[in-house]
Amino acid sequence: MKTNIMGTAVATVQQMQSYIQKVNPAVPKSVIDMVEYYISEGKTEGVRGDIAFAQSCLETGNFTFNGSAVTLDQNNFAGIGVTKNGMKGNSFSHPWIGIRAQIQHLKAYASNEKLYGVCVDPRFCYVKREIAPYVEWLGIQENPQGGGWAAGKNYGSKILEILAKIIAMPEVNKEDVTMNLNTSLISNNNSYANQVPKYIVIHNTDNFAKGANAKAHAKAQHDGNFSGYSAHVYVDDTEAYQATPFNRGAWHVGVNYGGGLFGICNNHNSIGIEMCVQAGYNYDKAFRNTVEICKMLMQKFGIDADHVVSHYDVCAKNCPSAIRAKGDWNRFKQLIGAKAATTTVDKYYRIRKTWGDSKGQLGAYKNLENAKKDWKEGYTIYDWNGKAVYPEQKKDTSSRKEKADLTVKLDIQLPVLQSGTEGVAVRCLQSILGVSVDGDFGKNTKSALKTFQRNVGIDDDGCCGQNTWKKIADHMNANTFK
Repeated sequence: MKTNIMGTAVATVQQMQSYIQKVNPAVPKSVIDMVEYYISEGKTEGVRGDIAFAQSCLETGNFTFNGSAVTLDQNNFAGIGVTKNGMKGNSFSHPWIGIRAQIQHLKAYASNEKLYGVCVDPRFCYVKREIAPYVEWLGIQENPQGGGWAAGKNYGSKILEILAKIIAMPEVNKEDVTMNLNTSLISNNNSYANQVPKYIVIHNTDNFAKGANAKAHAKAQHDGNFSGYSAHVYVDDTEAYQATPFNRGAWHVGVNYGGGLFGICNNHNSIGIEMCVQAGYNYDKAFRNTVEICKMLMQKFGIDADHVVSHYDVCAKNCPSAIRAKGDWNRFKQLIGAKAATTTVDKYYRIRKTWGDSKGQLGAYKNLENAKKDWKEGYTIYDWNGKAVYPEQKKDTSSRKEKADLTVKLDIQLPVLQSGTEGVAVRCLQSILGVSVDGDFGKNTKSALKTFQRNVGIDDDGCCGQNTWKKIADHMNANTFK
């Protein structure tokens, strides 16, 4: 019986980590930390992540890179792009991008199904689809059609030999290791009694000051230095602090800019977790620590993955901006056990002057025809995604052309937007950033833009010039604003 590449992994992350530490005691910690990506990325595309990991072990000499065409810093663990001797192969900006490319490349060989995520595999288009549905057929010499991943004899069999050793690694019968949650700074400041947690809302602080870590935020809240705002837990790249008792509500949901879950998930029924992004912080560690704290609280309160949401899901604020800017929200959801990074939203039609005008809403309706009966001049009926459905909107070919030019052709001179600018381009920018759309470049728009600029590593001057437009286009094409 042959081994399908598509399917659910058999080996666990723990077994994969134990195997590589056994065969390569000097394996870098960064490799141990990235093993979980094989499972989460494989789950996204329906590819067995344990097979991909075994393949990486073969291609890299168990991550020693001895005799390998690639090096660790390339984040290319499967020789992608090495089509002949002496070629260096492709490089990727982050380990999970390289692993995602490998998973997608395996899917190209094994299946005709479309990709779930944005394609990052630079050689996906060169593969004859479904030519190697089995591991045994990945070797060109063993493939019935004479195609495959590698030319070496028994390539697929060598992967399976490694996989068998991984699966044979013993599993430790203990609960998942979670971070310690420091409770020394809990207070009732900025909170109220009688909360029953049903949701977990993920934020990040947007405080880039030096030393603005979890302890500093928890202490500031404990000492009464926050006005009108609080959270239950603050997490950074080394530790986590609880600041509010979980049976008390915290002020973290905020003002609504058109979020689909606003009013459903609120300060009375949710736990707020803030990931700290202080100057010089390690994003990957802070991200993983936030995942661990979230999983711990999910288990403690019986909250399922579908009820773990981003601040953006609730009120359409660009938060957690650091995670969203890197396109990591789907990965966050996968790591906490979600089948897909989607949130169930009640499908109501809402009558408003603008989508962001929740306070002036005339009503919410399950049936569009009922909404039309109560519609008034000057108002618009929006669906649950914020799309205007009535009255019929006039087609704006100029704005459509702006969007096409933004995402496809950037050699034109796009308008420079800054404080005081007004117009269609500002509305477009506001919609992308997830702030209230009014066409006026004010304080909220500038703040959201500066946060985006910091997160993508460009000068945070709060001015949207050519460099910022290019970064925005990159993220729109990568689907990271959704």
